[in-house]
Amino acid sequence: MILAVTPLLVAIGLLGGSVAVRRSADPRAARATATWCVAVALGVIAVAMLAERLGAWPGGAGGVVLLAPGSGRWMPFVTCLAGLAATALATVTSDSPWTSHSPRTFARTLLVLACGTAATASDGPGTALASWALSAVVVWRELVDAADPSGAGPARVFGLHHLLGVGACAVGLLLPGPLGPTAAAVLVTFGVGVRQCLVPLHLWHGCLVGPGSPKGSGAAAGPGSAARRSSAAGPGSRARYGSPVGYGAPAGSVPPGLLVAFTAGPSGLLLLPEVARLLHGQAWAGWVVAASGVTALLGAGLGLVAHDVRTALAQVGLALSGVVSCGALAGSVFGTAGHGPAGDPGVALVGAVLAWQVGAVATGGAVMIAAATEARRGPMALIGPGGCFARTPRLAVAFLLFGLTAVGYPATVGFVWEDLVLDGVGTWFVLLAAVLVLAVAGSGATVMKWYFAGYTGRRDHVGEHDLTVREFRAVTVLLVLLLLAQIHPAGLLPVL
Repeated sequence: MILAVTPLLVAIGLLGGSVAVRRSADPRAARATATWCVAVALGVIAVAMLAERLGAWPGGAGGVVLLAPGSGRWMPFVTCLAGLAATALATVTSDSPWTSHSPRTFARTLLVLACGTAATASDGPGTALASWALSAVVVWRELVDAADPSGAGPARVFGLHHLLGVGACAVGLLLPGPLGPTAAAVLVTFGVGVRQCLVPLHLWHGCLVGPGSPKGSGAAAGPGSAARRSSAAGPGSRARYGSPVGYGAPAGSVPPGLLVAFTAGPSGLLLLPEVARLLHGQAWAGWVVAASGVTALLGAGLGLVAHDVRTALAQVGLALSGVVSCGALAGSVFGTAGHGPAGDPGVALVGAVLAWQVGAVATGGAVMIAAATEARRGPMALIGPGGCFARTPRLAVAFLLFGLTAVGYPATVGFVWEDLVLDGVGTWFVLLAAVLVLAVAGSGATVMKWYFAGYTGRRDHVGEHDLTVREFRAVTVLLVLLLLAQIHPAGLLPVL
């Protein structure tokens, strides 16, 4: 058994930071404290990675290491980097419950980040499973607290899915002998499928970012009515730019910072090798890989037809989860099973790990930028053109760069994982690689659609401001690191 010291210490520090944040007097102080906690965690992990590279740690003495080997080495840093976006870019003054963050929400965000960081503290699947279970409980509690008094539908759906997923995965991993190889494989595949949102186990995903529901005649009246309401409400009204009056976040939705922290947890990726191990030799293993490809294609398609930006980005995240799962399973299951040229499909596993690393940071940045935009001028919905590029150029460019990097477009570091995944999967099944190509293209089209519809649609504006100094610094750090990764991506590739 290997014990990684750095993820464990960082997780303990984030837990302490969560206690301090909860005691903050106001949301701004809570955001500042949470941001500093994540920044310190990033610094500690960076120092540990440097010390390991320089050989300053007596490697592996007694099974104790600074960082997990292989694909787990970068995971704590990536999780905390996404956490920096979740805290530094969070808004606290919005009228919408979806975009606003309270001290309690910041405290829970740090709790979820602590769980995600600790997932690589040991090399056993039990740590990743515990990380998933604890972080799901925190998110479920947030859904319960935000639930509509008439019912806790989203919390119930989310809680039931993850309760069954964690339970099935735990039983399959703990009792493989009494259950038999086939039953254990079914249970673990079901459980990890819930965490990775694989079709048809993806229904809980929409509970976190469900589209705002129009109240009264808000969204049903059409662009013309929106314009009339805009004139009646005055120049400062948020009814303009395709943001109808009464269009609010749904009861039970999770604030974007907590959502980003939860999706940046590596537990699903860490458990995928267990799925691959149990699927090896099973006649139906190919259908699981195919379900991952269908998930990627479904997410891309739903993103293209989404009517609000939060749902569109959620579907992009669903597509990326399908790509990661497809690459990891294809590389692990078929890389040594004699399908295609020997060893080639293993490239897909390396690409899947890189896809998770890039996607966790870039998708998190895009979600937080979109939430910051909505906090400035109201929900971004497709009922008319919106956004003035001359007014918010930094917001627009940040959204575009984060989005295109996440989906693997050329000239970004995401293009590296795309090439690796497609090359690896294509050696096994060309049709599945074509499905992934369509998923990547559709996700990129979704990003471009919302860039033009949400940031370049109008000449006038409602007085919204561009990135603040705090937001600009956070965005700069994230984009510079993604650029450095683009220059030297080999440093991110795991040695499997």
